[in-house]
Amino acid sequence: MLNIDRKSPLPLHYQLKQHLLEKIESGEWKQNDLIPSEQELQDSFKLSRTTVRQALSDLVYEGLLIRERGRGTFVAPPKMTHSPEDRKSLTEFMLDQGIKPGWRVIEKGFVEANKEVAEMLKVAYKSKVYRIRRLRLAEEKPIGVHTAFLPESIANQINETELLEGGSLNYISHIVQMNNSHAKRSIEAVAASDLDVKLLQLSSGSPVLMIQRVVTSANGEPIEFLQARYRGDRFKYQIGD
Repeated sequence: MLNIDRKSPLPLHYQLKQHLLEKIESGEWKQNDLIPSEQELQDSFKLSRTTVRQALSDLVYEGLLIRERGRGTFVAPPKMTHSPEDRKSLTEFMLDQGIKPGWRVIEKGFVEANKEVAEMLKVAYKSKVYRIRRLRLAEEKPIGVHTAFLPESIANQINETELLEGGSLNYISHIVQMNNSHAKRSIEAVAASDLDVKLLQLSSGSPVLMIQRVVTSANGEPIEFLQARYRGDRFKYQIGD
């Protein structure tokens, strides 16, 4: 049992964090193990809820613990890594890392283009576009939400079965000639939205990696506008060596 030194200049939450870190690094707590609850840690170490929560939050932020709403806090597996500079898809990367990939379609159908979608797809504001929202799964657990917007001309040719077989470029490539196509990406760290919390089983305010991508054909016509949001504790986007 850790003896919290209340006379030490080290903050109490830091002392607790180091103790929890030692449990992980020593292998006493293994990947995917459920760790004691906040209340159990409060009672064991005679610490306040705020102190315990700070120690846990630090380890979650560092990717060593995962909070799952309604289930508890677990030791995190290694982060999945993907590089846009490699020609492999994220699905292929996951398979290389021994992770079972998967998809779940949440919703699909025509919606009115908001200003951002209209600008990205170069269509009229409030014109009809096709929206596909899917969960990306790893070992049957959600790690990301993909929301793709497609021009009406492309949407009418989608093979529904392909929505469960790979990334959006997988089903688009069977409709549009992708030779000499171009993709422009932006990457940003954001706080989880209410929808992220619900779909990705996150705590409010958890870090999320947001990737936006616009794919254009060889003649410059937008083919797809994608908004992808990934759990910050499970995913790493690598650029360069």
